Amino acid sequence: MADRIEFTEQLSAAIQAKAEWFNQVELVKLIDNFRLLHTCVRNLYEVLVKRSLITPDPYRGEQKISEIAAPSEAPYVESERSMVIGSRFSEYESMLDFICTYLKFSVDYLTIPKIKRMTELINSFQWNSMTQNNSKVNTRGLATLMQEARINASQMQLSMLTDAITKSGQAVTEIMSILKELTDFQREAYKAQLRVNYFNHPAFDKNKAFASPAEQIAEIKKIFPQVMGKQPFYSELVNEIVEEDQGADKDQRQAAVLAKLQVKQSVKKEKVNTVNTKEMIVDAIYTLSALNDVYTTVAEKLSTNVNVLEKSKNSLGAKIKRILRHLLNLPEPELIYTFVITDPKKGTKSNRNVEIRTFIGNIIRKSKFYAALANKNGPELHKIRSFDENAILEFTNKNLMENQEILTLLDSADEYFKQNVVPAERSKIKGLKMDLITIKNVIVKSTQRRSEYCSYIEEREQMKKLGIANVE
Repeated sequence: MADRIEFTEQLSAAIQAKAEWFNQVELVKLIDNFRLLHTCVRNLYEVLVKRSLITPDPYRGEQKISEIAAPSEAPYVESERSMVIGSRFSEYESMLDFICTYLKFSVDYLTIPKIKRMTELINSFQWNSMTQNNSKVNTRGLATLMQEARINASQMQLSMLTDAITKSGQAVTEIMSILKELTDFQREAYKAQLRVNYFNHPAFDKNKAFASPAEQIAEIKKIFPQVMGKQPFYSELVNEIVEEDQGADKDQRQAAVLAKLQVKQSVKKEKVNTVNTKEMIVDAIYTLSALNDVYTTVAEKLSTNVNVLEKSKNSLGAKIKRILRHLLNLPEPELIYTFVITDPKKGTKSNRNVEIRTFIGNIIRKSKFYAALANKNGPELHKIRSFDENAILEFTNKNLMENQEILTLLDSADEYFKQNVVPAERSKIKGLKMDLITIKNVIVKSTQRRSEYCSYIEEREQMKKLGIANVE
């Protein structure tokens, strides 16, 4: 009996240490890889929509997701590929968005059933085997659409498609590896919890239970609902517990379990004076170069929405005014839209008059600037590197504020067009929700880079004040 108590105590300590490691290390990697996969999938989805290879669901943004579920794998008629795969790929992207936005990445939350559903979702499309002869219906259909997207595509578009599929495959490989390891851990955590709960329960007859494996299983089944609540009864795991307690090779089994739960130690070599702080803050501004493509797309959508909205106001008076302006060669008048701005902190709303053409022009200029910034060895970043660090920090702060302002206005613009266009023209309005998520993610990432820089500088100054050597 004493050896069982000792093993249970060792097991509990190992489970706790491993859980902390998962929460602090592996699950951080997991969410990062899910975010990478989601970004790639969203970009591919937008390409397929733009090339009219799939038809977007008009009610896509209104769907409420409460639990992870994989898209259907049912066969379909080839003539309906664009509609069926478009719907399933849209559902797949929405599920990834749900995971990245709402899911809690912790050991307590990611139970065995949730991991199973997450794994089924990830396997919906096989990114490392994206071929037209794949045995999986969805993968085969998507690969066919991807091949069609390559026809007459520019070299840049081809590169983007290849890069997105490759990165998706890499992210999925990492995700599946972590989920497999997390599943193994959750199995051992389940066994450890059950072991502690029944062993300490007054209704558990230890003498009777440890008389034989069959008796132990019977005793566990008898009090299982009392000690484990609504958790499922996994016969396979209960049998493993019994083997670890009473099997002929119980010592080896117990040692194997403890070895499996050992936390991986990463060896870090201490480096002195190797941090390039200027590159840290330059990286914060470089991160914003990812806004290039999304701003180009947003500008196109806004221009389309303006045209749809203005044409819906095509009264006789408006037509006469346009003709007169054309005959007299007069410039277009300002086009002022009143956006409703919501303060996220106070929850208050205020009206903001925005000259929409100027706003679109500003977004286009930003897109061009960030396109130039995307070349790490280009003249724009070379010029920024020539500044001192304080100037680069101020420039980064300025850009973050400007992009946050654009994000706020775009959020309001999205609602404005939907609410002000006539119902008959509403289907022509281009939604911005997916673009808003991309912009927000880029701003968050750049802000994190800036915060890391500021924290390092602050820590370095504190260490200098304390007289600690080897500090730049």
